[in-house]
Amino acid sequence: MKINIGDRLKQLRLKKGLTQEELAGVFGVSAQAISRWENNTSYPDITLLPGLAIYFHTSVDAIVGMDELCREETLNRIHGEINAYVIDGRIDKAVALIRDSLKIYPNDSGLLMSLGETLAHQKDDPAATHEAIGIAEQILKHSDVCQKAKGTTAANLLFLYLRAGMQDKAESLVRSLPHLWESREILMPELYSNEEYAGELRQCITKILSFLCQKIDSAQGRLSGDTPAYIQLGVDFSPTASVEEMLAQISAFLQA
Repeated sequence: MKINIGDRLKQLRLKKGLTQEELAGVFGVSAQAISRWENNTSYPDITLLPGLAIYFHTSVDAIVGMDELCREETLNRIHGEINAYVIDGRIDKAVALIRDSLKIYPNDSGLLMSLGETLAHQKDDPAATHEAIGIAEQILKHSDVCQKAKGTTAANLLFLYLRAGMQDKAESLVRSLPHLWESREILMPELYSNEEYAGELRQCITKILSFLCQKIDSAQGRLSGDTPAYIQLGVDFSPTASVEEMLAQISAFLQA
């Protein structure tokens, strides 16, 4: 994680209602020095850090970002333990750990997402399903959740709606999602020049064929509301057959 002193100093200064010139006057430096600190093009002398911490009623660790580094390390460890519990089938343990962690980090969207995804494993518990639905709906409204994470959450939510018998909500959600032509795989070739475009487009088509064949393979014995493993784990686009074999499989499925 990159230590970003500048952003923290700017936040502290603005919270105190000071201009760069006013803060510069307090510490006997130029306004240009404050500007460089906040832009991360230079850093305060180490001897100034205790004074800055006292002035802003905070700690040196908070200014240099050590508190966030410790937080990130702790959350990474927690997520590792959650994943280990889930893989082990100890869902109750995973849920308990996430709930305890949310008491310490109540606004952490990553933990909230983990809670929803873990509760979704409790397929025979309607209460867990409805709580997971509420969490997913909440995450989709979060401004600090990236678009990719929201996409995964929306896909999870679809299968939760189906499991709960909320067909209308499931259909409304699907209709709100991006079109096929707005997906990453379809748009990726556009990043390349004419010489490379055809090769990237072939890769794109091969990925799509491989994924469609996986969907066809899973069509037998599927249960409505069952979340496919690829929603959480991602898709293995590596083809297990030739292009001709994949096209033949898709053609046979379409003609069945």
